[in-house]
Amino acid sequence: MDPASLVPPLVTIPAPWGIFEALLLVTFTAHLLFMNVVLGGSIIALVTGGRYNTPAPALARTLPTTLALTVNLGVPPLLFLSVLFGGYLYVASVLSAVFWLTLVSLAMAAYYLLYIYSYGIKTGVAPSQAITLAALLLLGVSFIMSNIMSLLQRPEAWTAYLDTPGGTILNLGDPTFFPRWLHFVTASLAVGGLYVALTNARAATLGNKPAMAKKAMGLAWFTRATMVQIALGIWFLLALPTDIMLLFMGKSGLHTAVFLAGLAAVAAALVFGLRGQIGRTTIALVLTVALMVGMRDLVRAAYLGPYFHPERLPVVPQYGPLAVFLISLAAVAGITWYLVSLYARSNGRA
Repeated sequence: MDPASLVPPLVTIPAPWGIFEALLLVTFTAHLLFMNVVLGGSIIALVTGGRYNTPAPALARTLPTTLALTVNLGVPPLLFLSVLFGGYLYVASVLSAVFWLTLVSLAMAAYYLLYIYSYGIKTGVAPSQAITLAALLLLGVSFIMSNIMSLLQRPEAWTAYLDTPGGTILNLGDPTFFPRWLHFVTASLAVGGLYVALTNARAATLGNKPAMAKKAMGLAWFTRATMVQIALGIWFLLALPTDIMLLFMGKSGLHTAVFLAGLAAVAAALVFGLRGQIGRTTIALVLTVALMVGMRDLVRAAYLGPYFHPERLPVVPQYGPLAVFLISLAAVAGITWYLVSLYARSNGRA
């Protein structure tokens, strides 16, 4: 059986695929940064909540809003992924339908629990229980998303449907699954830690001792998680099929260049973090995440190479609607940035 025969027929797209590819990379990078803050922040708040001078109270005020922004920023990359790889995403989501359909419920429950944790809403659930459950639910969301996205790029694994047609297929047999997922979770701890350091940096420079302690704690989370992340990244690379791994080892100029740039960016972020240079660390981190997103896209393209590439999609130009969409996207991004800046200036009271 040819697994590619399970994919729905190709559809037309209204503009060259490269435009949607660029939009996918940019919007997914933004989504990933916010997702890392809320997941990593939840875990850090859980682990450090009972200690003196911890970032937990400040995190509590921001986590619900950050999760809301994460969900909203997750819609555009999902739509662009559907434009370019809709058939493959559809099949993967059907194979894991039971888990895929729980995503919204899990995210909503985590959102409500973060509100209980943040504002002490009387529901019979203690704040410590709320943040524990919220962190576990968010980990579940990340696990399911990693499963769907890794299953999307492995059509040869789809034949498992013949034995398990109930929509409960997990891609656990993929050697790259666990290093991929653990790499993401560890990255969230690094980003969450840097977020703690960043939000306390200004007060720390003014000599505020609690802020100095929180900044140091945040940087410790960032640097240690980044070191672990490097080890997990090596595991992930070695777990890739040999022909795909070699693309990043010199066989392909583009793949190797992106890989080396990613290594340089993460090394710079780690050095700046160890030196306590928050601004430079943040810039290097954003660049690292963007390059990792690019590598992830190159890996997906290599996996699907024998079956499909978006450049094969027929183009029926419709630049008018695309222009309206891009203008709307820019306007919404500007408004969102303005609202986030207002929220930041209000110290989480907005």
